[in-house]
Amino acid sequence: MSGATAWNQRYRESDRLWIPDADPSLKDAVAHIAPTDALDLGCGEGRNSLFLARAGFQVTAVDFADVALDRLQAVAGNEGLTIETICEDMFTYLTTAQSFHFVVLANIHPERRERLNLYERLHHIVAPGGWLYIIGHHVDSFGIAGPPNKDLLIDEEEIRAAFNGFLVHTLTKVSDVSDHGHAAPSLVAVLERPIELPT
Repeated sequence: MSGATAWNQRYRESDRLWIPDADPSLKDAVAHIAPTDALDLGCGEGRNSLFLARAGFQVTAVDFADVALDRLQAVAGNEGLTIETICEDMFTYLTTAQSFHFVVLANIHPERRERLNLYERLHHIVAPGGWLYIIGHHVDSFGIAGPPNKDLLIDEEEIRAAFNGFLVHTLTKVSDVSDHGHAAPSLVAVLERPIELPT
């Protein structure tokens, strides 16, 4: 069963798989950023995409689960919001994507090798002077919530190493109550790409 097929099945088994509210740390991150073009990778049902669109961002939302994207568009349509949705594996999408000034990578947990490849692609997708917001299960959440494999979890050193040259505005653990009621620690990173990356 492909990843898209499995996730579509999960979405069909529930009226809503995730909570509708955006990540609180995302709200904090954009509080002092003027609305711009934004990319939400692996957006799911679109809670972060919808928040950004409501805040005036021009949002492109990418996910390989069409069931989730249909839910996102239903809410957007009801609210009169315009969000471009792209049903595609994000790794494939990033091979030809344009750059964006605000990029969201929320709760995406591929294995470490794929994750580092993803980070490398983000170096080119975040526009010069643009921002990158990352949230994911911290290694300290192992055994509490999130993936049951430490290789799928992230920590501060991984982010620092992968985005050497980016300006780090936030790199901290948070324990917000999440989708299924747990408060396991997540890592939040808010990074700014300088106009010129060091060589």
